[in-house]
Amino acid sequence: MDEPLFTILLPVVRPPDLLPFAVASVQAQSESRFELMIISDGAPRETLAAARRMAVADHRIRVFDFPKGERHGEAHRHTVLEQARGRFVCQIGDDDQWLPNHLTEMGLLLEKVGFGNLTHATVEADGTLSSTAGDLSLEGLRRLMCEKDFNLFGPSAAGYRLEAYRALAVGWSPAPEGLWTDLAMWRKFLAAPGITAGTRQSVTSVHFAASLRRDWPMERRVAEAAHYAALIATPAGQDAIRQAVTSAIVTRFWASRAQEVALAERVGTLQQRVVSLEAEITMLKSGSSPP
Repeated sequence: MDEPLFTILLPVVRPPDLLPFAVASVQAQSESRFELMIISDGAPRETLAAARRMAVADHRIRVFDFPKGERHGEAHRHTVLEQARGRFVCQIGDDDQWLPNHLTEMGLLLEKVGFGNLTHATVEADGTLSSTAGDLSLEGLRRLMCEKDFNLFGPSAAGYRLEAYRALAVGWSPAPEGLWTDLAMWRKFLAAPGITAGTRQSVTSVHFAASLRRDWPMERRVAEAAHYAALIATPAGQDAIRQAVTSAIVTRFWASRAQEVALAERVGTLQQRVVSLEAEITMLKSGSSPP
């Protein structure tokens, strides 16, 4: 068996309804040299059975059955990575999907840096697409992620060199209470000496935040996933996703600029008022009457 270029982690804890969409998006990658590690974190038996059927049909898939781990089963990911054979590591949520060029684009990024991200599209509950622009090569952004509750990207948009991961003092482990699991891991990379970080501005993943869909019946989630799988399957659909994300980022940028201009105008007005009040105070102290 050829050595894989990528090791892909796919943790799962829920029923298997959305899993086929995530796996299919991995199998459709233009870069086919990968091993896909499906990590059951105490998932239902039907999920494990579905994953094993996928592994029988595709030799690149391996299934790991663990009992429910602490928090999000982060330690299981570390255990699996001890067996990884890929040069690069990616992760995909069991309810997320990749565009076909995701691994190709990630490979181009990880040839240059030890840890980084691509741009992702977040599908909001109302169906609109959004994203957050940023670049990990900027020190200010790295500091923001290390010091504040700010996360530029989730696991489905992240990647790192396996050698960089193995150089960390501590890899995947249960995150402290109150801290997002992925951000806790990203901070380990960002704080490690000698590990470079960067971003490649290429929209290659679609994220469906479960927190926005807690009250959705599974049938609705499956219908949404199927809709995006159909889009991702065609070049026109992929272009539509990229264009929607670009438009959302541009709109957000100009809205932010408008807020900055409005704030600057307000500050200017307040400064003028302060100058006027200071002049009045000076006149009062000198015994003169203000004009």
